[in-house]
Amino acid sequence: MTRLLASPRVQLVLRLLLGAFFVYASLDKIASPAAFARIIYQWQVAGPLPSNLVAVTLPWVELTAGLMLILGVWRREAALVVALLLVVFLAAAGSVLARGIDVTNCGCFSVAKEAADPGWPPAWARGVGWFLVVRNLLMLAVALSLALVRPALARAAGRATGVPQPEAANAGRAGGTA
Repeated sequence: MTRLLASPRVQLVLRLLLGAFFVYASLDKIASPAAFARIIYQWQVAGPLPSNLVAVTLPWVELTAGLMLILGVWRREAALVVALLLVVFLAAAGSVLARGIDVTNCGCFSVAKEAADPGWPPAWARGVGWFLVVRNLLMLAVALSLALVRPALARAAGRATGVPQPEAANAGRAGGTA
C-alpha cells in the first residue's frame, strides 16, 4: 500500500483532489463570514467571539492550504495543516453528535440557510452526522499519506544526488559507524 501511495501520479491526484476540496469549501465562507459565524455558533463549541474569529480566519487557512496542495508548494506542510484542521473538525463533530445537537448545515461548503434544490444533497449527507465523520476520516487519511509518505521520485532523486536518506542514515548508526 505504501508503494501505491508513494507513486508520484497517485500523490498528484490526491493532492489535487484534497486541495480542490478545501479551496471550494473556503469560497462561500470567505464571501459570507457573518453567516459562517452563525453556523459555527450553532455547533455550540465556542462562544460568539471565538466563533467570529474562526469565521474570519478559518476559510483563509483552508484556501491557502488548498492552493498550496494544488500548486505543490510546501505540500507536506500544507497536508499537515489540512490534517490538523480535519482533526479539529472531527472533534467538533463528535462533540455535536455526543450532545445530540441538531446542526442542519455543517457549513462545510455553503453558508446558505436553505439549499436551492431541497433534494440535493440527500438528507443523510446534510448537517453533522456519520457521513460527515466518515468523509473527514477519509480526507484525514489522504492528508496524512501526503504528509508522511515521500513520493518515489523524491527517494530516487536523493539516492542519485548522494543526499543521505533516513533509512540509510539509521542503518549506518546501527552498524556502529559514525
